[in-house]
Amino acid sequence: MDWWLTDSEGIVASWLLIFALCNGLRGMYCWFRDQDQRRVVERLLAFKPHPVQASFLLGGMSEAAETAVCMLVDDGAVKVSSTGELRPTHRGRKQTDHALRALAEAIRATPSGTTTPLHEIPTEARFAPFRQLVEHRSPAVHLTASGKSQSLMLATSLLTTFGMGVHAGGAMAPTAFFPEAHRMSWLYVCMAAWLVQWAPACLWPSEKRRRWKALDTVCRDKTEIARAALPASTRQAIARTKERPKPPPPPPQPTRHHTRSNSGDPGGAGIDVDSYSSDSSDSSCGGCGGCGGE
Repeated sequence: MDWWLTDSEGIVASWLLIFALCNGLRGMYCWFRDQDQRRVVERLLAFKPHPVQASFLLGGMSEAAETAVCMLVDDGAVKVSSTGELRPTHRGRKQTDHALRALAEAIRATPSGTTTPLHEIPTEARFAPFRQLVEHRSPAVHLTASGKSQSLMLATSLLTTFGMGVHAGGAMAPTAFFPEAHRMSWLYVCMAAWLVQWAPACLWPSEKRRRWKALDTVCRDKTEIARAALPASTRQAIARTKERPKPPPPPPQPTRHHTRSNSGDPGGAGIDVDSYSSDSSDSSCGGCGGCGGE
């Protein structure tokens, strides 16, 4: 026990062991926490999600709307122009999927003479039934990591490094691995120990990392198969209206030019140059009588 508390190498080993135990405890917590979600993912992998649901799991409502529109165009319920505008048709197969049927009815309810761009489906109120059905059918699965594990382990590496330095100073232990060196060399030992802990701490998933690689592969395949039924030009036309266009810039404001009064007063009122010159010419002609009115 004294080796772990007072020996230089023992102090380093004890704090590295504490860091390893923290990683192990966090891993066990995450494993037990995600048991239910792993079962849901296994069911999705076994029964294969619907293409619209697969697109929603991949990229949210925008991707789900694009796949749904592609399926409706392929069924003949919706036609798309060369610019990507969507219009309903009076033909096509009857939709058995509830979400697709709700989207087809919303597009069919569009007033005559108007079209539907793709970017309106995830935002407009008339497409709310479609969005609700897609979200209702989507499983409650966290598709990305929370990011807390990586932050916690990085913070733990800093705390254990600081604790190692305080422990070594309190025990008056010589520098680990270099007993003949000055005790201030403990700083380099602590820095090396922090680098050793920093590497495995960074292996924990960050906030943007996808958690279920197998599920992403299945969803990507289902999405590509559904969209590949249309020609490439049609798919590009649909995707062209995916982003809402930016509003035009406001027109520039007209500028007005004023001159200062002859008195030189900076607070004086501005004088209209055109009107002033016209009045001056009229008053000068005939005002003095020198030209005789000629």
